Amino acid sequence: MELTEGLQKYSDECNLRFHMPGHKGKKEILEEIAENMQTYDVTEVDGTDNLHNPAYIIKNTQNKIAEIYGVKNSYMLVNGTTSGIISAILTATNPKDSILVQRDCHKSVFSAAILGDLRLEFIYPRFNEDFNLNIGIDLNELESKLKQNPNIKAVVLTYPTYYGICCDIKKAAKIIHNNNKILIVDEAHGSHLNFVNQLPVSAEKVGADIVIQSTHKTLPALTQSSVLHVCSEKINKDKLQKILAMIQSSSPSYILMSSIENAVNYMESKGKNRLNKNIDIIRKEAYEAAKRGIKVITKDIVNKIDGFDFDETKVLLSLDNVGISGIELEKILREKFKIQVEMSDITYINAFVTAADESDEIKKLFDSVINIYESNKQKNKVRSQVKISSLPRLNKKLSIRDAFYKESYKKQLKYSYNCISADFIIPYPPGIPIVCPGEIISEEIIDILTKMIKNDINIIGINNNFISIIK
Repeated sequence: MELTEGLQKYSDECNLRFHMPGHKGKKEILEEIAENMQTYDVTEVDGTDNLHNPAYIIKNTQNKIAEIYGVKNSYMLVNGTTSGIISAILTATNPKDSILVQRDCHKSVFSAAILGDLRLEFIYPRFNEDFNLNIGIDLNELESKLKQNPNIKAVVLTYPTYYGICCDIKKAAKIIHNNNKILIVDEAHGSHLNFVNQLPVSAEKVGADIVIQSTHKTLPALTQSSVLHVCSEKINKDKLQKILAMIQSSSPSYILMSSIENAVNYMESKGKNRLNKNIDIIRKEAYEAAKRGIKVITKDIVNKIDGFDFDETKVLLSLDNVGISGIELEKILREKFKIQVEMSDITYINAFVTAADESDEIKKLFDSVINIYESNKQKNKVRSQVKISSLPRLNKKLSIRDAFYKESYKKQLKYSYNCISADFIIPYPPGIPIVCPGEIISEEIIDILTKMIKNDINIIGINNNFISIIK
């Protein structure tokens, strides 16, 4: 019973959860689902409807979600946003088509390219050296790439990013539609945007054709619960439904579907007011922390460094100015203050705030970071920095699909210069590949990966300093 024991051990620690899922383990939010879990765990029988051919209770729930989000159709997903992204891309394309992809996208976008035999064109995010942060794509470059590559069928953008950075999605949609392309938005971290006016506008309101959201990330739904929204007539719904049935489980979880309905209803009834209150608290605490000398990413800072907008529910804090990395800060918060954040990198911790959080919990997060800062600011520690947020532009030797199916062997990372990668190399979280199958390993990427390993970044695709190389 190691898994169960491990989960119970984490639960017994009683950590404040500034990480997914968005319900934060609060019983009062999940009360109905938790109390009825064993009775809600059913299959497709008379009275329960069928996700893959909904006719009444599931159909009505999806229609209600579509009404709340102001879209044409909504589809509940039980295999996470990954299944929705893959399904959206396969719906909008045919084999051999080209798609333009924001390079700091989730692995599922690349998986769709492999499954759909698609050609990938990349648009890279801009990188700010001072803040060690990707700040979104250049929309002039977006327009240029679409004009230079008329065969592109669809554009896939991430909005917001895992770090809360938002491009001008309304302007991006206009550019994409002026070039007669389909806009697919991975809004995994933005299912809450629809409910508040203080945050960036939701993509489904300003021109996206299809949007996929992780209700378990920023709404109080159970892990693996997501929603796909069809927002325009450009999407072939019959094709989409067939692909969703193929990509998702043929035994969809009614518990997960119930949790989606519960989460959306909660946001409509109570959650939006709670979230607005929490945003006000974040702004107040961020201002106080910044006055003390702590690096806090705010909307104003994002604007100053030429980013467009920022989702303030992603609390990005850094103590690198007193020699504490984000990874170290995460560890101190867990061990000393019983606070677990969503993720950390060399520079930042990223703490997720949702409607489920309480004001005193948010204050404790900031107070704890201030405490750590005050205890270390006189020590004059110096830390070497690595641009972990940057994405080196690697040359491509093979298409991602061809490379994925090639024979491979293992080779030490330090000896892999100029070799062709056979696998994804992905720091987790957030699950953004920095090397894809078919790309040539450069000296720069070896250096970055080596520094990541030394700084205890968890990297999928590297095992004991060995990576997979194509023969």
